[in-house]
Amino acid sequence: MEHFFRDFVRYVERMGTQEWLLVFVVALIVGVICMRGFGSRSGY
Repeated sequence: MEHFFRDFVRYVERMGTQEWLLVFVVALIVGVICMRGFGSRSGY
C-alpha cells in the first residue's frame, strides 16, 4: 500500500497543466451530477 501511495504522489508531482485541467473538468462534471441528483427528489 505504501508503494502504491508513493508512486501516486510521484505521478501527481509530475503532472502538467493539461493533466490538471483534465482532473479539474472531471471533478466539475462529477460535482454537477452529484448536486443535480438522480433520486425521487430530482423533480423539485
